[in-house]
Amino acid sequence: MSAPSVPRAPGSGQAPASHSDSSALPAAERLRLLLEHMSEAFLSLDARGRVLECNARAAALFGVASERLCGQEPWTVVPALAGRTLHGRLLTALETRQPARFLASLPPRSWVEVSVVPVREELWVLASDITQREEAQALVEETEKRFRLLGERFQVALDSAQMAVWETNLATGQVFRSEGHDRLYGYPEPLKTWTHEMFLASLHPEDRPEVEAQVTGIFSNDVKAYTSTFRTRWPDGTWHWLTSRATVMRDGQGRPMVVRGAMLDITTLKETELALQEAVRVRDDFLSLASHELKTPLTGLLLQMQMVRRLEAEAASLTLDSPKVRARMEAIDRSLRRLGLLVDNLLDVGRMRQGKLDFFFSQGDLSALVSELVERTRDEARLAGVSLTADIAPGLVGRFDRLRMEQVVTNLLSNGLRHGGGQPMEVRLEKTSEGARLVVRDEGPGVPAADRERIFARFEQVRGAARAGGLGLGLFIVRQIVEGHRGQVHVEPGPGGRGAAFVVELPL
Repeated sequence: MSAPSVPRAPGSGQAPASHSDSSALPAAERLRLLLEHMSEAFLSLDARGRVLECNARAAALFGVASERLCGQEPWTVVPALAGRTLHGRLLTALETRQPARFLASLPPRSWVEVSVVPVREELWVLASDITQREEAQALVEETEKRFRLLGERFQVALDSAQMAVWETNLATGQVFRSEGHDRLYGYPEPLKTWTHEMFLASLHPEDRPEVEAQVTGIFSNDVKAYTSTFRTRWPDGTWHWLTSRATVMRDGQGRPMVVRGAMLDITTLKETELALQEAVRVRDDFLSLASHELKTPLTGLLLQMQMVRRLEAEAASLTLDSPKVRARMEAIDRSLRRLGLLVDNLLDVGRMRQGKLDFFFSQGDLSALVSELVERTRDEARLAGVSLTADIAPGLVGRFDRLRMEQVVTNLLSNGLRHGGGQPMEVRLEKTSEGARLVVRDEGPGVPAADRERIFARFEQVRGAARAGGLGLGLFIVRQIVEGHRGQVHVEPGPGGRGAAFVVELPL
């Protein structure tokens, strides 16, 4: 008899007989689908480097069909790969059987990141296309290079223009300043720190209130830009002019957040501006003086001509040789000479500015010329109440420009009559080892030591009570003519410190 069967309790753990799942994919098919859907390219190579298997991504990178790759070395199918990094590194991996990771380029313009892993007798190759990443990196590097070059050129431009840029972040307190910023404040090397307090401390006392008002004003108004022009004191004690143009960046509530600006050294511009202002002042003074000085002899000429006409009307029998007529004619002659001297001086100043002051040298007697001019001036000196004496060494002969030397002597005599205060004058001409020495001395108030060089400049005269009219050109022209003769001229106190002695030393 057979034993009775005993039923099994549920959950006893015994599994029913297994049945195969007809819907599951074979492993080979699974692997094929995986390879085809990978974003990376896949190659498997045999020991000789021939392609055993590849996915569509690999074929696309090489630009050929998968069927052409299989069974062939990649660089044989794609000759452009021969000799490239990928070719060399794969041959090395086949030889050493060592894993590797490297970057390689594929024709025409692709970049791949390659991983090589030996698997038994095969060499598996995974390659990721990083062309976009490399192009982006190259673009970043090129952009950085361009910005670096632009920054260098910008810095050169700033330095050439004596400019600097700066920025203050009011929220963080950080201050940026370009390389040349500190040089604009007189520091040859950049300082470790720069603060707003240092900036204020460097300002000229006259400029500081306005600058402070502009800076504090950005917190109480909605100004978007402002310009400051101020003087700053350098460490060496000199003052320099700067101008700064700033813009203000604000938040949504209008509060200032960042102030940035550019700064320029305008010291030379300011000096030029001041020089131009001074030139305009000198021009206006000169025109006023010239009109007065030219009017004086013209007025004298007019009066003398009126007197001659009156004499003619009163006494028709008067001749040109009569004392009355002769006196009027001499007065007219003096006025004409004075007017001629003024015009000559004006013309010569114009020629000097153009570098065209001509000299015509010839052999002449300087003693005779000076004697003639002294005698010609005696009447004018007498009318001015001035005692004019002369001590002239005879026979001083040499080469000089007669007309120019006449200007020198006449200007010195006129200067003495004008500024000598009516005191006696003396003219002395003596021979020296190198030529001649001419001295025109008066006993007037003299020339202060501080003015003894300045009065030989154009439009300059002695300041103060000693000023007695004139254009301020006579002594300037004297120096130009004397130096044109390779001589020298200066002024010194007269004997006993009285008056002024103008000394001309000339080679003959």
